[in-house]
Amino acid sequence: MIDIVKSTSVKSDPTIKLPKPNNVLGKDDFLLLLTTQLRYQDPTEPMSNEQFIAQTAQFSSLEEMQEMNSNIKSLMEFQKTSTQAASLSLIGKKVTADTSTFALSDKSSASLDYKLSKDANVTITIYDTNHNVVKIADLGKQLAGSFSFNWNGTNNDGIRANSGNYTYEISAKSADGQDVSINKTVSGVIDGISLEGDQFLLTMGGSSFPLSAVTKVSLNSIGG
Repeated sequence: MIDIVKSTSVKSDPTIKLPKPNNVLGKDDFLLLLTTQLRYQDPTEPMSNEQFIAQTAQFSSLEEMQEMNSNIKSLMEFQKTSTQAASLSLIGKKVTADTSTFALSDKSSASLDYKLSKDANVTITIYDTNHNVVKIADLGKQLAGSFSFNWNGTNNDGIRANSGNYTYEISAKSADGQDVSINKTVSGVIDGISLEGDQFLLTMGGSSFPLSAVTKVSLNSIGG
């Protein structure tokens, strides 16, 4: 950027308040420097057309950049508000989310959904937060398509598991022993939202996930 103050000779005028050297040069400061330079330039050595065009172009670019930054900030605030409104509207609704983490509460069950890309022998393994195996369910051969495994909350010994967060993994093998791709989701009712940093998270039981993880919303809400 051209140094406007040093490019020509400018007389000192105590009535002109120039920006401090350590301050960020804004468009108003830029315009003040340019008009001051034009006002006090040496008539015998006036600013050339090339200098004037270059400096006004810099001013125009600076103004556009500041306007762009302002628009981006406004857009981010709007997006944050929209996300909050969308999250609030899901409270009490049943959703399906692209996550393998879910919460188990007293006397509740968990709906673990998945989709097979082709026929496969399926085994579901459920883990607690310490990655200890809680339940293994051998579901046998299943055709390609969407399925839902309803876990009643009991472990391998038939004892009710403690309330808390759990995760699940699915092993799907084709007839020739090859891995079959799976899309895992969890279904349940949204009971609240939380804020972590700048991100709003939906809560379902004790588990949390972002709005972007929701793949399906049921028309039925609590009591519906």
